[in-house]
Amino acid sequence: MATPTIDAMILGALHEHPMSAYEMNKMMDQRGVRSWARISSPSVYRNLVQLYKQGYVESTTVKDSAMPERTVYSITLEGKERLHELLYDIASSPARVDFNFVSVIANIRMVDEKMGHELLQSIADTYSEWADRLEQAAASIDDQIEAKATLELCSDTYRLIADWARKFEKDFYQNRKK
Repeated sequence: MATPTIDAMILGALHEHPMSAYEMNKMMDQRGVRSWARISSPSVYRNLVQLYKQGYVESTTVKDSAMPERTVYSITLEGKERLHELLYDIASSPARVDFNFVSVIANIRMVDEKMGHELLQSIADTYSEWADRLEQAAASIDDQIEAKATLELCSDTYRLIADWARKFEKDFYQNRKK
């Protein structure tokens, strides 16, 4: 995931309330963010440090009774402005479509028909399975319509790809026999 998107996710989380990097990672796991966005734990830490250096977040060291010292981050006024700027930039940019299976499609003529069917069926099955998983995850969300909508979008997209792969397989092998 590109840094502007990760920055927007981090700044958005801090806009809700101050938190540590650990709490932010935990929140992203609980909300299922990683099922629809490529944002790793290390990238959260790395980007938080960069946002701090740029003045978009500030940090406070907190010591709770028996707990070890931790750094809690909060968004600055500049960070809120940056968040708005990032959201406008992201909203006005076309989505990057980068399917890793495109190399399979590009080389499908290089394999025998049996292997071609297996590869295309694997694409269809994989995307169908992920669509089902995301659909189930979306169904379990009641309190955050934006999270639910995002999971539904990803599920619908994966289902579209699975259907496309099945159609491509049928069309490709029908045309090849002519």
